[in-house]
Amino acid sequence: MSEVRKKLAIIDGKSVFYRGYYAMPNLSTKDGTPTGGVFGFATMALEVIKKLDPDYVCVAWDKPKTNIRKRLKLYPEYKAGRKPAPPDFYEQIPLLHELLDAFGWPLYELDDYEADDIMGTLAVQAAKKGIEVELITSDLDMLQLIDGYINVYAIKRGFSDIERFKTESFEVKYKIQAGQFLDYKSLAGDSSDNIPGVPKIGPVAATKLLQKYKTLDGIYENIELIDNKIKKLLVAGKDLAYLSKKLAQIWTDAPIKLDLNEVDGSKAKPEVVRDVLQKLEFRTLAQRLPQYMHIQPEADQTSNIKHQTSTSGGKVQSLGLTTSKGKNILIDSKNKLKEISFAKNEALFVHSRCAGRHGKNPELLILSDTKTTYTIYLSKIPKAEAQTHISFLISHSSLIGYDTKYTLKCLLDLGIQLPNVGHDVLLGAFLLNSLRREQTLTELATSDLGYEGSPFEDLTTEELAHRAPEIIEVIGALYKQQKEDIAKLTKVAKVAKDIDWPIIPVLAKMEYEGIQLDADYLKKFAVELEDSISDLEQQIYGHANQEFNIASPAQLAEILFVKLNLPKEGIKRGKTGYSTAASELDKLRGLHPIIDLISQFREVSKLKNTYVDTLPNLVDENSRVHTTFALTIAQTGRLSSSDPNLQNIPVKTDLGKHIRTAFVAGEGNMLVGADYSQFELRIAAMLCGDETLIDQFNRDIDVHVATAALITGRDPEDVTKQMRRDAKVVNFGVMYGLSPHGLTAATGMTHEQAKHFIDRYFEVRPKLLGYIESVKEKARNEGYSETYFGRRRPTPDVHSSNFVVRESAMRAAVNMPFQGTAADIMKMAMVAIDKKLVGNNCKMLLQIHDSVLVECPADEAESTAKLLKETMENVVKLPVKLTVDTAIGKNWGEL
Repeated sequence: MSEVRKKLAIIDGKSVFYRGYYAMPNLSTKDGTPTGGVFGFATMALEVIKKLDPDYVCVAWDKPKTNIRKRLKLYPEYKAGRKPAPPDFYEQIPLLHELLDAFGWPLYELDDYEADDIMGTLAVQAAKKGIEVELITSDLDMLQLIDGYINVYAIKRGFSDIERFKTESFEVKYKIQAGQFLDYKSLAGDSSDNIPGVPKIGPVAATKLLQKYKTLDGIYENIELIDNKIKKLLVAGKDLAYLSKKLAQIWTDAPIKLDLNEVDGSKAKPEVVRDVLQKLEFRTLAQRLPQYMHIQPEADQTSNIKHQTSTSGGKVQSLGLTTSKGKNILIDSKNKLKEISFAKNEALFVHSRCAGRHGKNPELLILSDTKTTYTIYLSKIPKAEAQTHISFLISHSSLIGYDTKYTLKCLLDLGIQLPNVGHDVLLGAFLLNSLRREQTLTELATSDLGYEGSPFEDLTTEELAHRAPEIIEVIGALYKQQKEDIAKLTKVAKVAKDIDWPIIPVLAKMEYEGIQLDADYLKKFAVELEDSISDLEQQIYGHANQEFNIASPAQLAEILFVKLNLPKEGIKRGKTGYSTAASELDKLRGLHPIIDLISQFREVSKLKNTYVDTLPNLVDENSRVHTTFALTIAQTGRLSSSDPNLQNIPVKTDLGKHIRTAFVAGEGNMLVGADYSQFELRIAAMLCGDETLIDQFNRDIDVHVATAALITGRDPEDVTKQMRRDAKVVNFGVMYGLSPHGLTAATGMTHEQAKHFIDRYFEVRPKLLGYIESVKEKARNEGYSETYFGRRRPTPDVHSSNFVVRESAMRAAVNMPFQGTAADIMKMAMVAIDKKLVGNNCKMLLQIHDSVLVECPADEAESTAKLLKETMENVVKLPVKLTVDTAIGKNWGEL
C-alpha cells in the first residue's frame, strides 16, 4: 500500500475574500459593521477545508501597493483598468485577520510578490517534501502549477460552485497538458489581468497550436509550417506572447520558507473562535466548523448557558435562570397525567413534538412552571384523556415558548381550545431586530445567552424528552431577557401585546385547517399546459429555424444574439455570454416575436412546475392543502406563505386564475374573500398628513384620475386612460423608491418624460415627499424605520460605503412605514375576525397580501361577507377611510 500523504491547503486570501464580499454585499452586524466579505471568505474556506481535511493550512495575501511592482516594470498596463474595491471592502480586512488568528491560519504577504507567487513558492516546497497541496483560489493562473502533488480548487461563483483540478481533470477540460497552461495564457491572454497575449489569437486557436507544437517555443520554431493567416498574427504578436508569459508565470522564488509547525492546521483557539464568531454575529457558521475548532465540554459541566451577559439590549444584565435541570417528570399514562397541577393564571412554558405536519399525530408536550418540567408522552395516553386534562391544565394560563404556533397546532389536533400566547421567543427576537439571521432555538441561545451545548434541532423523541428541562431553561432565559428589552421600547411592547402575540393562535388555526384542493382539476389542467408548452416550443423553434434547449441560457443567447442577431447594446454580459434573464429580455420586447414567446414559455413552465404538478402531491387525507404563515421572514412584519407559497400565484393572469380555481369550498360551503382597496396608498396619505388626498379617499374620488389631473394640469374629465395608468404606477411606486428607469419600464415613457413625471408628482404631493425625507432622516440618525404602531426595522446599511447597498437599505427604510403599517392593520383585522367567527361554522383559511379568505356555509355567505367588510374597515380608527371589497364564490378563482 502507498503511504498516505500529508496535505497542505493554501488559500488565496484576497481572491476568496473578494468573492465572498460580492456574494454577501448586504451583510452587516446589528451596529452596521459590514461583514459580508469575512462571512463569504469563512464560508467558502471552511467548506473546502471540511472536504479536504488538511493537515496544514495557510493564507496568502496581496500586499497593498507593492505586490505587482516588479510586473508593472515589465508591462505598465498590467492589471490596468481594475476598479478599486469600495471602502467597506477594506474596512473588513482587520476583522478577517482576527478570524484567521482564531482559526490558527497564518497569513503571508510580501513586497513585490503577489499572492499567487507566495502560493506557488510554498506549494513547490511542500511538494518536494512529499506533501500534497490544494490551492484554493478563483484565479485560474494557478492551473499552471498542477502536477502529481499540486491540485487547484477553483472557486467559480457563489459558495458552492467550486471545481477541483487535478492533472487528469485539467487535461479533460482544456485538451492540453497542465504544463502547457502558461503557454496557453501567453497566446490567448487574460483580460482580467490585462495580459495581452497575441492579438486575435483566442482560446480555440491557442489550444490547437499547443496540441500540435507542444510549447510556445515549439510554435515559433515551426512558424513557417503554420497557416498563413495565423502565422501573420503570431509573427506580429511574438513580443507580446513572450511578455505575456513573463507576466502570467507564477514565480516560485518568493523569499519565504515553509514552516510546517507554523501552518499546522490544528492550532485553532476554540474560545477565541467562539468569541470572534459572536462578535461578527456568524451564528450559523459555528455549526460548520471542523471538530478541532469546537470547545470541548468539561466532564462535570452542569449548564451550557453562560449567566453573565445579555447583548440584545446593549447593556450587561444578569440572566438568572430558575428551572432546575434535575426535575423532569415523565408522564406516560392517564393516571400520571391527572397528578399534574399548576397554579391558576400563571404563565406556562411549553414545547412540543408532532410526528406529522401542522400538528398531526402529536407525540410530546412539555409543560413547565419553571419549578417542575412535565414531559407528556401524548402517543401513550388516550386522546380523550389527554384532551380533558391538558385543557384543564392550560385553561387559565398564557403560554410562553419557542415557535408557539407549532405547539398550538398540536393542541388543536387534541381538540383543545387554544389559550392565549404570553410570549414567543422566536417572534420576540424578530421584534427586537428583524434583520437578524439566526432563528433556530440553538442559534438564539448561542447568540443571546452564550449557550455552548449540543443543538436542539433534529433530536429524536427520546432525546427531546431527556433534554426537556434544558430546553425550558433556555426558553425561560430568552423570555426574561427579551421581556426586559421589549419593555424598554414602549411602542414595540404594545405591538407585541396587541398584534403579534394575538395573531399566533389565529394563524395556528388557519394552518391546521388548510384549504380544500380539487386535485383532479389540476391534473387535467396539467395536460392542457403540456400542450401549450409544446405549442410554444414549436413556435420558438420555428422562429429560430432549429430545435434547442430553451431553458439553457447559453443556447438561448446563441439563438437570440448570434443566429437572430438581436441588438446586444445595453444587455448585461457575464462570463458565459449575454444574459437572457427576464429583465434583459424586456429590453428586446417588440423587436422580435420570439421574445414574447419565450416569456410565455417561461411563465407557463414555471407555474406548471411550481403549482400545477406539485399541489396535488401536498394534499392530506381530506384533500386539503396546508400552507405555513411565517411571522419572522419579511422585515416589514408581513406574513410570508411557504410550503406551498400561495402568495405568489399570479393575480392578473388567466393562468393564475386557473390555478386558484383548484382551491374550492367544501360541500355545502362557499368561499368569501375580503380585500382592502388601495390599502398602502391610503396609509401613505394618512402617514404624510396629505389632507387633500385623505379627503379624496374619504369622498370615494378616483385618486389616480385626480393625481393625473394635477400632474398634467387637466380637468379630471379630460384625463385619458393612459394618463390614469401612468399616475397609478407612480402612486403605488413611490413607496418602493420608484425611479425614472422603473417608470420607463412600466409605462413606456422616455427617461426624460419619466423623470419629469416623478418630479411633477412630488410637486403636487409635497407632503408625501416631505414625509419620505423625514423617514430617511430618521433611518440615518436614529438607526431604524417604524410603522404607525411602532414596529421597527433597523437600518444599519443606510451608512454603507457601497452605493448599491446604501440605496437598497434606504428604499427598504422608506417602504417600512407603508407596508409595515398595512401588515399591522391586517393582523389586527384577522384577530378581530377570528373572535367574531368563534362559535359558528365559518373558518378563516388564507391571508394573501391585503386580503383574507373565509370558508362558511353557503347560507351564511352574504352575512359573512358583511361581517368581514365591517370588521376590516373599522378595526382601527384612522383619519383616512379604509375600504374593503368582498366577493363570494365556490372556488378561489371566482373571487
